[in-house]
Amino acid sequence: MMMGACTGLGTVFGMLGMLTPLIAIGAILYLVLANRQTPEMQEAH
Repeated sequence: MMMGACTGLGTVFGMLGMLTPLIAIGAILYLVLANRQTPEMQEAH
């Protein structure tokens, strides 16, 4: 592992590695909430 040669890339990939799960969780929660609040669901009740 040549950390000195690719410190910038390591930092970028580290940030992506940390953000990707958060983005995925946020997207799933957004889709769930959006599906619950659709007009079709409200009209059905």
